[in-house]
Amino acid sequence: MKTANCPSCGAPVVFRSSASILAVCGYCKSTLIRHDLDLENLGRMADLMEDASPLQLGAEGRYKNSHFALIGRIQLRYPQGVWNEWHLLFDNQQSGWLSEANGNFVVTFPSPAPENIPAFDEAGVGNSLQLHGQMFQIVNKETATCIAGEGELPFKVGAGYEAPAIDLANAQNFASLDYSETPPLLFIGEQVELGALGMTGLREREAAAGKAQVKSFNCPSCAAPLLIRASGTESVACGNCGSVVDAANENHQILSRFRIQNTHKPKLPLGSQGRLRGADYDVVGYLRRQVTVENVDYAWSEYLLYSEKEGFRWLSEYDGHWNFIKTLTHTPTVSRGLTKPVASFLGTTYKHFQTSTAKVTYVLGEFTWRVEVGEEALVSDYVAPPLMLSEEKTGQEITWSLAEYIEPEEIAAAFKPDQPLLRPIGVAPNQPSPHQGQVRQYWKAYAAFALATLLIQIAFMIAAQNRTVYQNSLEFERNGAASSLTTDVFPVSGTGNLVVRNQTSLNNDWLYLDMELIERNSGRSFAFGRDISYYYGRDGGESWSEGDARDEVVLSDVPPGEYFLQVNAETPAGGGTRISDRLALVRDVPQWSNFFIALLGLALFPLLKWWRSHSFETRRWAESDYASSSDSDSDSDDD
Repeated sequence: MKTANCPSCGAPVVFRSSASILAVCGYCKSTLIRHDLDLENLGRMADLMEDASPLQLGAEGRYKNSHFALIGRIQLRYPQGVWNEWHLLFDNQQSGWLSEANGNFVVTFPSPAPENIPAFDEAGVGNSLQLHGQMFQIVNKETATCIAGEGELPFKVGAGYEAPAIDLANAQNFASLDYSETPPLLFIGEQVELGALGMTGLREREAAAGKAQVKSFNCPSCAAPLLIRASGTESVACGNCGSVVDAANENHQILSRFRIQNTHKPKLPLGSQGRLRGADYDVVGYLRRQVTVENVDYAWSEYLLYSEKEGFRWLSEYDGHWNFIKTLTHTPTVSRGLTKPVASFLGTTYKHFQTSTAKVTYVLGEFTWRVEVGEEALVSDYVAPPLMLSEEKTGQEITWSLAEYIEPEEIAAAFKPDQPLLRPIGVAPNQPSPHQGQVRQYWKAYAAFALATLLIQIAFMIAAQNRTVYQNSLEFERNGAASSLTTDVFPVSGTGNLVVRNQTSLNNDWLYLDMELIERNSGRSFAFGRDISYYYGRDGGESWSEGDARDEVVLSDVPPGEYFLQVNAETPAGGGTRISDRLALVRDVPQWSNFFIALLGLALFPLLKWWRSHSFETRRWAESDYASSSDSDSDSDDD
């Protein structure tokens, strides 16, 4: 640590990092370049833009168990907004950077740039680049402008300092190439959650902008009152005249105008406040976007939310379906699936749903970039209900966001709108299925019941009498006429069924038996007819057969008693060998038919649940690029 006096005001200026060559005096804002212990005054540093950052110089934290302090900051502007680069100093004198933009935080460290770095003009958004053994995708290409700096910095900066840069990302890491120097400076790191850094010495809630610093001014076009509720706002859209005003310019220059053909009334009015997912949010911006598919326009609403704790988030609403959305700095991995592309992110696989060009058609309120009606982006959605990954591509940027389906009741409870929210219509791309996981559970229950039914069937078979109560050999003449006979009386005891079996000597012949089982004392009878035939032969060198010489009929619930059987037979004419029949009546014969009927009845429940799940998934994918092949995805809820 080295201390020198500011040549402008005499205040002490401390250099804690040996790598720091520039410092901004905390008293007079002089920009000081260090020459050993001598300080050169380059003039007063421009004022930093007021923002809602919870960070400040002197704050401390830990990254991977290493302690650091925030010793400097560079504030930069680019077309999408403003971001901060915080200079970190670790206890071992290692320097790092904590990038902060719209509530997202990335820790990076200087790394030697490989020789294969393309020139800035040759780097294209979407291209891949290998850096130190890792494959990255270029996700942003901009020339940023320095607003101001403070504290200690390892290089010279000042207002108006330009920094051409490209951002790169993969599923795990983030990288940035700064082309303000030759060769370019490379920084590699990862996205972090602010809470995971264990920060201390943060700004107080009231000092971090927010609700206490709401600003108002009149639209320079129509004089309608406009409000700025969130620090970091780049533009404000007037809902009265359609002007988009530069919020960062104190003269409030008009950036663009659009003709308001249809005024949309947000379901969540601007200024609405609510607590959602553990954070307090203000609704600060509203826009309408639409895609056109087969000459049909599909429009939806998006709400920009601002939280002092979480920064900016989005809510989207389409036909009563809501999503809570966070912008990502990691890039999911996209690959070719079996039937469609898939994206992988944090261990979850997302199926491609739809790719289309989304256009902004209406804007109202505050935005973190210079929004413009008519701006377009190619949007690709990947779903894994209740989550959805969305990739938005423009000429300068690729942005990924993660959306989570959220019930309208939760939105209503958080923001308490004056009018009831629309009930959801249809099925949303990432709407959770009400049958999620239930089909598998139903089949598991079916398997358990089927096993129990089988055990019961086996128990019945073991307990069954399966006892022959009467048998006899019958002979029938082939005379083409009817003949009849009556058996002796035989006792039938116990309960259960009675099976009548006929084993005949039919040989390319037929026999019809009209039979009646009669209880001698009560006169109760069971009548039935049996048409028995058996034919066989050869045709074209191949054997064939039809029918069976054996026959069986089951009489259910025959009560005990004294029975006899009356048989009337019809035989073919022609004489010849008699037709013999071995008749047997068997009491309480185990039957499998009831078992299979029970299995079929039990199967109706999981089949009905499967059909409902299949129907739900079919309606989901009917709105996708794969409407004709939705059946391939209908089992996604069975996992």
